Amino acid sequence: MSLPAFITSEQVAGVIGLPDAGAFLRIRPRLERENLFPLPMPTSRRPMRWRHDEVAAWVDRMGRSTGPEIDPDDIATGRVVMLQMSRTA
Repeated sequence: MSLPAFITSEQVAGVIGLPDAGAFLRIRPRLERENLFPLPMPTSRRPMRWRHDEVAAWVDRMGRSTGPEIDPDDIATGRVVMLQMSRTA
């Protein structure tokens, strides 16, 4: 099944290799600031939506087939335990 042109935070999380929308939304500001992650489409409606092609291009530019680099501080606080566990399984 192909994704639509515009995807939700839950779908973005899946594309970049995070477990859920909450995990993505927690690191979204850092991804935008430090890794030039695409901004959501300008709209007054919720939920926010991103262009699927822009997110996929970002993944390609970053050279990753899974999520972004994990900050060791996030691991220490338990915020990304499931992601880290999935990478070592």
